[in-house]
Amino acid sequence: MARKPMTLEDTLRPAFEGIGGVDVELPEEGADIEIEEAGPTLLDGAEIMEMDDGGVEIDFQPELEVPEEVEHEANLALYMDDMDLNTLGESLLSGVEEDKQSRGDWEATMSEGIKLLGFKMEDRTTPFNGACGVYDPLMAEAVVRWQAVACGELLPASGPVKTQIVGVANESLEAQASRVKDFMNLYLTELAPEFYEEFDQMLFWLSLVGSTFKKVYQDRMLGRPVSRFVLPDNFVAAYGTTDLATSPRFCHISSMTRRNFRLAQLAGVYRDIDLGDPQVDDSSQTPIQAQVDGVQGVEPGAEGTQEYRIYEVYADLNLVGFENEDGIPLPYIVTIEEGTRKVLSIYRNFDDGDPTYQRQDHFVHYKFMPGVGFYGLGYAHILGNSAKTATSIRRQLIDAGTLNNFPGGLRVKGMRIDDNNIGIGPTEFREIDTGGLPIQNAIMTMPYKEPSQVSLELLRETYEGARNLANTAEIAVGEGRQDAPVGTTVALMEAATRLQSATLKRCHKAFSKELKLIANLFGKYLPDAPYPFPVRGGMAAIMREDFANNIDVIPVSDPNISSSAQRLMRAEALLRFATQQPDQHNIREAYKQMYVEMGIPEEKIQLILKADVPQAQPLDPLTENQNAILGAPLKAGAYQDHDAHIAAHAPIAAENPSLQAHINEHLALKMRVQVEQQIGQPLPPPGTQLPPEVENQIAVMVAQAMQQLAPMYKPQEQPDPYLEIEKQKIVQKQQKAELDAQSRERVAEITATADMADTEARERTATLRVFADLADNPAPPEPYSIEFLGDQQ
Repeated sequence: MARKPMTLEDTLRPAFEGIGGVDVELPEEGADIEIEEAGPTLLDGAEIMEMDDGGVEIDFQPELEVPEEVEHEANLALYMDDMDLNTLGESLLSGVEEDKQSRGDWEATMSEGIKLLGFKMEDRTTPFNGACGVYDPLMAEAVVRWQAVACGELLPASGPVKTQIVGVANESLEAQASRVKDFMNLYLTELAPEFYEEFDQMLFWLSLVGSTFKKVYQDRMLGRPVSRFVLPDNFVAAYGTTDLATSPRFCHISSMTRRNFRLAQLAGVYRDIDLGDPQVDDSSQTPIQAQVDGVQGVEPGAEGTQEYRIYEVYADLNLVGFENEDGIPLPYIVTIEEGTRKVLSIYRNFDDGDPTYQRQDHFVHYKFMPGVGFYGLGYAHILGNSAKTATSIRRQLIDAGTLNNFPGGLRVKGMRIDDNNIGIGPTEFREIDTGGLPIQNAIMTMPYKEPSQVSLELLRETYEGARNLANTAEIAVGEGRQDAPVGTTVALMEAATRLQSATLKRCHKAFSKELKLIANLFGKYLPDAPYPFPVRGGMAAIMREDFANNIDVIPVSDPNISSSAQRLMRAEALLRFATQQPDQHNIREAYKQMYVEMGIPEEKIQLILKADVPQAQPLDPLTENQNAILGAPLKAGAYQDHDAHIAAHAPIAAENPSLQAHINEHLALKMRVQVEQQIGQPLPPPGTQLPPEVENQIAVMVAQAMQQLAPMYKPQEQPDPYLEIEKQKIVQKQQKAELDAQSRERVAEITATADMADTEARERTATLRVFADLADNPAPPEPYSIEFLGDQQ
């Protein structure tokens, strides 16, 4: 039986239980030990049974006992007849070998592309000894430049993963997305140390050959998800394949050391059969592998380094003994050893209980540029001819310079020279016997010319055409006007990097699929209990259910931006626009975006920028009244008692517009709560984009609810706070008018009293003056009457 995959906790333990004595349980002292009787053993499909007399009985066609219920993840090869396995292995290997032969020209092109990189020094003897053997760096420059850009975009040091919530976000989903992001970044950067290294190498191959593959699977020996880079010559697709999803058969070829192979057998991953020593077959080496070995300076077949060649074939089959009731071929993974052509394992390649038997995805196909068939196009195709032309011209120029500086020639027969190759240094003179002839008649140099200017111009045109085709020319964005508009500079940069941007978008899409496959494996094989992992400032825990369909895992790279320079340009343009129109932008966020694109860590950005203005939170009514008086922001909460808050705010709302707006917010929330209670279900959060049919259904339910709630909002039953406030204003105005009238009446009374007192004072003064005049004049004039004066008294 196949050993079930281990959990992530087993990663820190030895790879296999029972090896090394870690998980071996020793019997207690004095305990009874039951020893099973020896039964028949299987050897290469034959059943060997030891007899009592010491002899053996061999059955070359034993009947295998197949249980009624075989575990879904079991190795089905353990339950199949050896003859059927041999037939299956031969059929699959023959098909794979035909597929390899059908792509011979593709392998030759890839081999030539590796050669044109110029990573191997070459000594040439034609057209003369010591002729130039250099390769033009055109191909290597394009590959290295693109790989450096892609690595920086797709593999940031902080981790390549970010998450986004599918559907309506809430605090619980945001915390779940944060846990998934932190855990996957920790896993890919530290817990899976091979990921970054192999991804970096994959990007180099991708730009060169145009197609690379990543294999994502649950490693049964490591007990954790693994994403391995597969060399393009080790992945063979069936002839006529257009994509992996519809391919009838494809094969992953790998090498395995004796130790790992034996461990896989002991773990139950492979059948425990004797394959002997690995067989070395030089003819199986592909042209691509031969070029790679030449670049590295190694040769295959060294003693003690032989490895088993494992063919892992993914195909739809009708297995003997496991046929489908409807006769539909089902997807399986068949592992075969190349030398012995023995089937090692057969595993189902569909989910348990899946009625449609859909093939599980294990491979991700990265394409540099889409080609005319299954395989993509790389710089080996795009720049191959230009690189060969540039290499030829460069060699001609160097050889011409060599021959012009150190020319050869002809000499007269019979002239005696001790050494035909005379090297004459500065201020040095050598003797030769010319036989009496003038030296110019005895020796003649060949008419070699200096390097041709035509060849130089042709090399420049070759470079220009190749760089325009591959879009690898330098972008002189810093030349010209220093005050050039940022938008113009960004547009020029985007126009010059269109090919690079398109290739990175394809990588982003394929990388997104790879990350989703890894996340799916975590959702399938993580333990049920929370698994702790370290984060900044403490510990966190991840659970299997965290990797649900409502959390989408995507790369942090931006498919619309192809380089850090372009990203900085955009951030600078955003900051410029924000400073020009500060009332329309969040200045702090604009500066933060600029710092992020500059690569400054988040914690340092928080120290550089001022703290955010705290957002208003729902509070008790008294605190909200105080904040309204002080001019602080106010916010209503859906959970609050809206009637109580409105009653508490109404007395001072007349002179405070912000508090009036706050009362309106309570009224709106109260109406929403009442409608939800009326229809018996919560409404979507405000601003949620809904399908038209759902929105129409909600509109009908809300309309019905409002019709029932309409009496509650009539003025006589439910006074409008605004009307009450206006009434209070009218009463206050009337009271003020009455007070003003009373004040005016009081003033009038006081004024009248004062006038009367003033009149009496003037009359009294006039009387006194009369008496004074009479005293001074005893005989008053005739017009005056004494009687009248007496009446006045």
